[in-house]
Amino acid sequence: MKTLFIINPVAGRKRSVKVWKDIRPYINFPYEYEFTQGCGDATQIAKHAKKLGYEVIVTVGGDGTISEVVNGIAGSDIRLGIIPAGTGNDFGKTLKIPENPCYALEIIKEGKNLTFTDLGKFQDGYFINIAGAGFDAEVANMTNSNLKFLNGTLAYVASLVWNLARYSPCNAVITVDGKKYFRKPWLVLAANARYFGGGMMINPDGIINDGLLDVCIINDMSRAEILRFLPSVFTGSHKKHRCFEVIRGKNVEIEFAKPVRVQVDGDAKGFTPVRFSIVNRALSVITPVKD
Repeated sequence: MKTLFIINPVAGRKRSVKVWKDIRPYINFPYEYEFTQGCGDATQIAKHAKKLGYEVIVTVGGDGTISEVVNGIAGSDIRLGIIPAGTGNDFGKTLKIPENPCYALEIIKEGKNLTFTDLGKFQDGYFINIAGAGFDAEVANMTNSNLKFLNGTLAYVASLVWNLARYSPCNAVITVDGKKYFRKPWLVLAANARYFGGGMMINPDGIINDGLLDVCIINDMSRAEILRFLPSVFTGSHKKHRCFEVIRGKNVEIEFAKPVRVQVDGDAKGFTPVRFSIVNRALSVITPVKD
């Protein structure tokens, strides 16, 4: 199998470079590799690899690297392999790919189990995990743009606390497959996978290849209750909370009474109104268990 490894050298606070050095001696099949040089580079490398006839592309990085590669190969016959080397590795968690890079490499070597996953659609691109609007997008934007001097978890917590003191829910219209829902949410998410934000299981009942987006809504509650609510998201027990709901559908539109920030796979992407949709089984991933 013609295989290309794409390594993002800055993923996981440069942990990916160590991971690559650790696994490379154990790769016992023909391969080539490339390091990314900057934002968007992985997409261009993946597109070129597709033209050259590569059958497998393996990412060594985090969810951002995977997302970029997917935007270069979505809808093709290329199989995606994942070596987790980022901060959160949320996409791999949904697919039960081992966090240990050597174990993940063994799954790629076997290469016999494929999972055909859905992809979320936003404008002219795809997302792998979760996109949405509201409080989480504000937190993600601050974490990525203003708090780079802190490590991943600390930066996220600092941004969360700062935004919690300043952000307030406002009225929104959420349209799912043509049906309108009127809410006053802290945030609205269009979820393809189960995890986001570095291990938060926001969508515990999500199925990654059911052809549906899970629209996860955290409705209005006090700031004190939000602080009590957030820890439960890491275990998935939040799904029983009275202010949490999930609506499933193929096409989602989100519009707030005033524009709020939008995030796609953790990156800021403008402001509402916004539309998301699902593309069924648009990606094949090498996984521990067959689809």
